[in-house]
Amino acid sequence: MVEPMADPEVRDALTELELYLSDTLPPLVVAGSAEILLKYPPALVAATIRSWTGAQFSKGPEASLSDYLFHAVKKIHVLGEFRLVPREALGRYLEGLKALVLADCPQEDQAMLAENLSRLSESTGAATASPVASLQRPHAAPRGTASAGVSPTVAAQERRLSLILQRLESQVLAGGGGGAPAGRSAIAETLAAAARESPNAQDLEGALSKLRGMGVEVGTADVFRALASSLPAWVVPPGAAWTGKAPASTALDAMQRMVAAAEDPLEGGRRFQELVRAAVERFNEGSLPQAVSTLEAAERLVADKKVDSGTLDLARRRADEGIDSERLRAAAESPAQHDTLRRFLAFFPGLSPEGLLEQLTREEKRDRRRLLLALLEVHGAPARAAAFRALAETPSDHAGADWYFRRNLLYILRKIPRPADAPTAEEAEVTARHADLKYPPPLLKEAVANLGQLKHEKSEAALTSLMTDIEAALARPDAPYDAKEMAGLLDRIAGALARLGTSGARRALLVHAEKKDPKLGDPGGRLAELAGQDLSEDSELVSRLLAELKSNLPFKLFGLALHQNDQIALNKISALSGTPAPAVRAAFEEIVSRFPDKEIARAASRALAAWKRGTAPAAATSSATAPPSAAASATLNGDLEIFGLPALLQSLSDSGASGSLTLRDPQGEVFGAIRLKGGKLRACQSGPLSGDDAFYQLLERPVPGQFQFVKMADAGDETNTAALKEVLPLTLEAMRRQDELRQASVIVPDDVLLKATDVRPAPFAGEKDGGMQKALWTRVSRGATPRECESEIRTDAYRIRRLLAHWVEQGALSTSP
Repeated sequence: MVEPMADPEVRDALTELELYLSDTLPPLVVAGSAEILLKYPPALVAATIRSWTGAQFSKGPEASLSDYLFHAVKKIHVLGEFRLVPREALGRYLEGLKALVLADCPQEDQAMLAENLSRLSESTGAATASPVASLQRPHAAPRGTASAGVSPTVAAQERRLSLILQRLESQVLAGGGGGAPAGRSAIAETLAAAARESPNAQDLEGALSKLRGMGVEVGTADVFRALASSLPAWVVPPGAAWTGKAPASTALDAMQRMVAAAEDPLEGGRRFQELVRAAVERFNEGSLPQAVSTLEAAERLVADKKVDSGTLDLARRRADEGIDSERLRAAAESPAQHDTLRRFLAFFPGLSPEGLLEQLTREEKRDRRRLLLALLEVHGAPARAAAFRALAETPSDHAGADWYFRRNLLYILRKIPRPADAPTAEEAEVTARHADLKYPPPLLKEAVANLGQLKHEKSEAALTSLMTDIEAALARPDAPYDAKEMAGLLDRIAGALARLGTSGARRALLVHAEKKDPKLGDPGGRLAELAGQDLSEDSELVSRLLAELKSNLPFKLFGLALHQNDQIALNKISALSGTPAPAVRAAFEEIVSRFPDKEIARAASRALAAWKRGTAPAAATSSATAPPSAAASATLNGDLEIFGLPALLQSLSDSGASGSLTLRDPQGEVFGAIRLKGGKLRACQSGPLSGDDAFYQLLERPVPGQFQFVKMADAGDETNTAALKEVLPLTLEAMRRQDELRQASVIVPDDVLLKATDVRPAPFAGEKDGGMQKALWTRVSRGATPRECESEIRTDAYRIRRLLAHWVEQGALSTSP
């Protein structure tokens, strides 16, 4: 024996055998070592079994010495049943090993052990893949019992963890030793479940070691990734009308526990970075709500002082660099995702309003600048306030090379709606600084557009002054400006003055329209910007326009109709087309009567017809109009993957909508129907399920597809309002159920074969429907899979899987792949 023990390969093989006997390594991993040991006499392994058994027995015998000896031989026998080593060679080897093991057994138990060893091949390998579960070990309790000094909750966690690892091990072994056949999703679910159920860091590390032993290379980063992907694809909307407490998430709790339980600050910092990276990966893969939930778990760790500021800053900076720009762009272009996207951006200083503005100051790529501006729009009012501060602090005594940055700041101020309490005078003053010919035209255009939105005397003065400056500059023979570009700028100024709607702004526009210099473009035509505005209150302006209109109408000389200037007359008609004052109406009627075949008569006729209908004339709609809002539409359609059913329901609830929501799968088949009344749930149907069960099922088992919401009036609805239910509490309960459903589904997957044992099934404390429990037990004990049970029993998936997992945990059901 001295000779083989001198071989390092043999020593390593014996060490692996001991780990295998303790269930630390699975059969697949130890197969190679077993083949090495088969080359030597059985006495070598018998000595190892003797040593291992003595160590186990000395820690407090929960079973007899013969039980431990049987367990060891049975574990080696299993290697042959799984065909991991040659069966014939192993059979001959075991005959010699049994004799040696019997010699180590107490005399009073030898007969029983001999009988048990003789019947080794009568049980299947699947049933004995982990037979040591029936023995007391340092970290494993006997089936259905709790370890000494361990609370029932922890004992239940240990039991579930053992079942979870057995399930993955059986999947690995089902591949015939050719590697883990379990797909990425199965491994991820197992990792997530193991992390949830591990009561402490030591148990989690033990679970990870077992997975590694099965050939599944995993680390804490993989666990964070798996936990993040197991989260519900929805977050509670900010400001939702809900005063209750959101259900706890076992996945988020596991994430925080993993970071907080790190042995030292360096390890904790590394895990925290892995947690944040997992959130970024979920975002990059298109799961924004899961990313937000994961980051909020990270924020709670910071709030609880489990992570220091230096670690937080490092994690943010490193993760920020890995965020997919195209995913950011797509989310920014989807208004339905803005609320959730803001929560994601808030975690990263570089994506805060200040951080985005800082990037704008040095970004040279046009596409990237557009993305930064889009993200600033997502931030809304805080981004607008930050942009205004930056603009106000920028020196205005020179044009500067940073004009493009100022242009971006003005763009942000224009695109993001101005809060009602924002100081108009201050904003008008800061914006007016940029209405100066020393700046490039692109910056001037943004300044003009902004001033047109700020109804203040400073805006009027700045626009009028800029228009006068351009007129004077173009009048000079050596003007260093492009006449066409300046004419376009004058068009914008005219529109901005018209939008201000003040008497002074309109007069400035009228004065400009009287200019005759061709370098100015078409000053008279710019009066059309007044089209659609009712000028009745400004009688002086109306009188001037009417006088100029009449002076430019055709007149007859010696019986011939002579034209003054039809275009000037048309411009004046357009400017007055929104003013149904008696004097204007009379002038237009006279034009129609006197010049029926002229264009001016047709223009006047259109205005008269519009006044008769009580609508704005067609000329007033020359600018692009906004599309109708969803609230004004009788029907709302969309993609469930973009909106998300929970977020869609919450939006309809918040708006107090009444109507019918129809859900269709990618093939166009209806899989759900929900009726709302005043934003509350009136009825719900999902397949054979109705009411609350149907609602829960739709969120527990999300299906991609399309939705259509058709509004209906509330009037005359006889529904009992007391029976209507709030949407958010139901949604939160569905989230809790989905979380537990994922855990139960790891223990009892869709197509697992369940078999009743001799253990009597105990009722589940949380299930009050005895009839449903009886029906489920009848079906599953007759061979129905969990998937089949869900299709046959009329309740949501959560209640069925929860019961099945409970029966497996208590030993009333056994599982096999």
